[in-house]
Amino acid sequence: MTNDKTIINQVHHVENPVLEVHDLTVSYDKKPVLWDVDLTLPYGKLIGIVGPNGAGKSTLIKSVMGLTPNSSGYVKLFDQSLREARGKISYVPQRESVDWDFPASVLDVVLMGRYGKLGLFRRPRKADKDIAMDSLRKVGMEAYEKRQISQLSGGQQQRVFLARALAQQADLYFMDEPFAGVDAATEKAIISLLREMSAKGKTVIVVHHDLQSVTQYFDWVILLNMRLVASGPVEKVFTTELLQETYGGKLTLLSDVGDLIRQQQFPNREKTPDSKSG
Repeated sequence: MTNDKTIINQVHHVENPVLEVHDLTVSYDKKPVLWDVDLTLPYGKLIGIVGPNGAGKSTLIKSVMGLTPNSSGYVKLFDQSLREARGKISYVPQRESVDWDFPASVLDVVLMGRYGKLGLFRRPRKADKDIAMDSLRKVGMEAYEKRQISQLSGGQQQRVFLARALAQQADLYFMDEPFAGVDAATEKAIISLLREMSAKGKTVIVVHHDLQSVTQYFDWVILLNMRLVASGPVEKVFTTELLQETYGGKLTLLSDVGDLIRQQQFPNREKTPDSKSG
């Protein structure tokens, strides 16, 4: 059994948090997927959720978004209920959970991000289209505005998804594996954009599976394996011991990650995208 004291000591609680999760348990068919998760997260950070397959990473963000019923516990966002805070939140689901054959152009998909601001029967105005085009520009997809989404590559679809989230102009973003199945150039473009967003005070919470890039990408990390193992600043909780606790014996990467942590000693991540990389 893991030592509960270790777990409790590694959960860093935050004054005036953007997100509070209290005693959250989620079960499917009476089987717990998340067990008694309790954490608070700071404003304006780039936050990674890391853990093995089946650890409940996607379930955590879905339950916070109200997309999965909780067995027990509660969630507050911006010190409000989900219903009150919904207009400030954006969610980017996993790409493979979306029906990409849906007949819609790239611009249509990004405009969907404006519907929450429009109300039910209002048509998008020029201002909404301008915001949508600006969002496409930020992800390098403005040239594709009329293209059907089904005709795009996986990386291009992910960029369009991100543009839709940007068009929502939210304050808190949940992203479920935004780097899955994208090429290196897209990954670099996405992480630059996420850094820019957090530099402007947005909070971005990302389900992430590549341990090698955690120290370069995130300010704060949540280590999850059905229970919360750790939540705190990357340099405090992304340690070999806590990764061992999160992954048990399943992690062949552990020694590599240990080496990585030792070699890097956590360089300062640049907050601004590198100007030389066009």
